Amino acid sequence: MAKLGYARVAARNDALEEQVEVLEEFGCDKVFTDDRSNSNIERSGLKAMLDYAREGDIVVVMKLDRLARSIQDLQSITDELKERGIDLISLTQNIDTSSENGESVFNWIDIFADFEREVHSERIRSGIDNAREKGVKLGRSEMNIDLKEKAYDMYCSGDYTMRDIVKETGLSRATIYRYIEKKKAAEKMV
Repeated sequence: MAKLGYARVAARNDALEEQVEVLEEFGCDKVFTDDRSNSNIERSGLKAMLDYAREGDIVVVMKLDRLARSIQDLQSITDELKERGIDLISLTQNIDTSSENGESVFNWIDIFADFEREVHSERIRSGIDNAREKGVKLGRSEMNIDLKEKAYDMYCSGDYTMRDIVKETGLSRATIYRYIEKKKAAEKMV
């Protein structure tokens, strides 16, 4: 059984060295770090720690927000730890999944992740409903019908190549051909 520390800088003013020092004082056998906070950057230290960790090991962090960037991220990481038989300790939040009450921490994280997803979905639905009530048309906007008509007329005249029509109208070939087919189908019905 190994205690594996993980430290991450979340803001420019965070001190990685302080986290590492606390984790080493706690007795971590090995400390993995990530020193960039940009969410688009892969956390190679976290990946290395997860690759290194074995069943029975304990992952130690200063706070849960050092381990994950969002509740969904935390859920994903803690699900993996739980599945692999790896415990988690958060020093400042007094979380220790190896204790009797530790299992409930994993369950609470799942509950909060589900809650956050529901709240987010509800906000989106509410925003869409509010926009509709205000008369905002949602979805892809219909391209300028005048341009489509111009493209159709140019095509039917036979005086223009498709390249000319695309250049003149700014519409894509696919849009022009779809509109032509739509117009021809409508003319056949009449």
